[in-house]
Amino acid sequence: MGSGNNQDNLTAAFIDRTAVIRVEGRGSFKTSPPMKQFIQRVIESKSANRVLIEMSGCCGMDSTFMGVLAGLSYHIKDKSEFTLKLINLSEKNQKLLTTLGVDRVVNYSLSSTDEERELMAYAYDDVETLEPDSASTLEAARTTLEAHETLVDINPANFVKFKSVIELLQDDVRTLDGQ
Repeated sequence: MGSGNNQDNLTAAFIDRTAVIRVEGRGSFKTSPPMKQFIQRVIESKSANRVLIEMSGCCGMDSTFMGVLAGLSYHIKDKSEFTLKLINLSEKNQKLLTTLGVDRVVNYSLSSTDEERELMAYAYDDVETLEPDSASTLEAARTTLEAHETLVDINPANFVKFKSVIELLQDDVRTLDGQ
């Protein structure tokens, strides 16, 4: 399954009041939990008032990654002091967002503004790697389940696509939670 590429990588840096996350490789179920944890920490600690997710190095996204993005976007919609935006999104990745209806809830751009490009230049300094293995198996299962439930919430047509996945994940979460 997949390309066999183990180079899926997330890095994060702070520039003033902006947190910048770079996605290299695929945005996937492996990288989703640490991305979600990082953004939740940023929101809770108010260490930044926006998150820019730099997508030029992202070659694809799975449904978990898109569901997490949708869930985070939905979570911050009432926080006018905070923004989350994907920048430098490829047309291929834009089509993936559109296929599941995520484009309706996630703020994104196929390019970046001059100010965003300046921030990206600074974002290479003092970079933290967001480790995919930083989440427990139970937390990863919960994140994946929640992501797919979000995809169904934002677009009921996704229910048919993800019904069996959601049922399997619900069983996984129950089993892991009982350990």
